[in-house]
Amino acid sequence: MASIHTYPQTQTHTLNTASVTIIRGFRVSPAAYEPIPGWVDNMNGPTGLMIGCGKGVIRSVLVNQEYKAEVIPVDYAINGLIVIPYEFNKQAKRPSQVPVYNITNADHRKMTMGTVVELSKRINRQIPLNAGLWYPDPCVTTNRFYHNINVALFHWLPAYFLDFLLLLFGQKRFMVRVQQKISTGLGVLQFFTLTAWSFRSELYCSLWNKLNEEDKAIFNMNMNVKETEDDYMEQCALGARKFILKEKEEDIPSARLHMKIQYVVDVVCKTLIVGLFLYYVLKWTGVLALF
Repeated sequence: MASIHTYPQTQTHTLNTASVTIIRGFRVSPAAYEPIPGWVDNMNGPTGLMIGCGKGVIRSVLVNQEYKAEVIPVDYAINGLIVIPYEFNKQAKRPSQVPVYNITNADHRKMTMGTVVELSKRINRQIPLNAGLWYPDPCVTTNRFYHNINVALFHWLPAYFLDFLLLLFGQKRFMVRVQQKISTGLGVLQFFTLTAWSFRSELYCSLWNKLNEEDKAIFNMNMNVKETEDDYMEQCALGARKFILKEKEEDIPSARLHMKIQYVVDVVCKTLIVGLFLYYVLKWTGVLALF
């Protein structure tokens, strides 16, 4: 059984400096509300994985689907960074221990990796990305050996093959370089997706009750409300399309048609590969001669 890494709320030691506080920030996901739902400006963390899988470039990922996803919407995190020092400096008496604020979702808001994977697959079929390389159906596993086989067959082999074709046609090669970046990103990400984490966020969550009504209207960080998972993931997909890939919403119907074609091609290719493999195995073993 994997060990659970627990990060406490407060340190057990004291410091002479009375105005010290520690703020831990974690992986952020697209905005829930501000500046607009789904806003994102980079491909780090969950967004990069979502785009890579949605484009059919990432074919295998190492994820333990039983573990919880330790991310928080970026607007919640930014509001926390503003409110924490303000509330800390309002205290008439400084605490004897150094307070540690873990800016992360409350436990009742956290989704399991499995839930995120299933929602991502379903929403990707509803809101597909334009012109993907292959039908988006990545293998999600915890078996490193099986994962490495998939990476060799479906990441590196196609990348070298496509670069070879680009070389023949006198075009600029890029697929191997893209796969190198993907490999580096997945190597960093799998440390978090294969490890159970438990970040306590009581101090951060308690700040909401200390705000007056005016501040609550400005700094939304209410952990007592849970966004609908489907709606939030849908906004994340739309945000990735709009802000990162610069794809238009009116292109979604054509993207769906493109995905249906990819699905047929994917099924046909897999059927041919498996059929040829079985044919040569039966021929090599002599079983085919019996018929």
